[in-house]
Amino acid sequence: MKAIITDLDGTILPSGGTISPQTLHALQTVGNRSIVRIVATGRTLFAARKFLTDDFPIDYLVFSSGAGIMEWKNKKILQAHHLSKEETQELATYLWEYNINFIVQQEIPDNHYFYYTDIYPAHRDYLRRLEKFRDYGTLISNPEEIRTPATQLIMILNDRQLALVEKIKQDLPRYSVIRSTSPLDNQAVWLEIYPSCVNKGYSCQYLLNFLKIATTDCAGIGNDYNDTDFLDICGKAYLVKNAPSPLLPHYRTVASDIQEGFSEFIAQIL
Repeated sequence: MKAIITDLDGTILPSGGTISPQTLHALQTVGNRSIVRIVATGRTLFAARKFLTDDFPIDYLVFSSGAGIMEWKNKKILQAHHLSKEETQELATYLWEYNINFIVQQEIPDNHYFYYTDIYPAHRDYLRRLEKFRDYGTLISNPEEIRTPATQLIMILNDRQLALVEKIKQDLPRYSVIRSTSPLDNQAVWLEIYPSCVNKGYSCQYLLNFLKIATTDCAGIGNDYNDTDFLDICGKAYLVKNAPSPLLPHYRTVASDIQEGFSEFIAQIL
């Protein structure tokens, strides 16, 4: 193997926990063998850096589900994608019709700043997110109040709204519409809208091409629907056992995130 790709939340970062010493040791072992280490996360750069220290043992961070790529050692952003202000307002107008709250994350590197709506009733995970990042949010009452380009738009759905995932994908073929699970409660379904060229798989493929590494020489591990985009390009692809059950039959599996599944993954590919 010449490269590994791992998700963050639910893979090497358990819900409500921290990255274990065993995981750090496994990452250091891989680095000592000159294998490129890539973390691919749905988190913004700001949110990821709450858990990834400046000397964290990786080489590249793919963040915001592939909207941005950072070379970790020198903290240089290699790639960033965004929606224009006009596209963002158009998408906000479309989403407003569903009468469901949504968030508009601003442009990289400041995409921890966001606009948000206040439509009743609000999903508990939505309220939790607003509380967690309240210092960075701006309430809007119509799409015209969006003043900047955006990295993404996020809707948080309840069980009765899951059919919207496929409908919105069909309605917005010019964009990348991604389903993921909330890193806050590990249950709520997030529907995220990005520029068409954005998902974890596209950005990991771009990075591997940049590094002149064949996908057959790359192994990946994840735990959620939005990880399949990069898992499906890897020569060896794994899930931790805490992944959604519909995904498990399609990939190799290792122990759960809290049972050191990542360390097991590294042991199997070396």
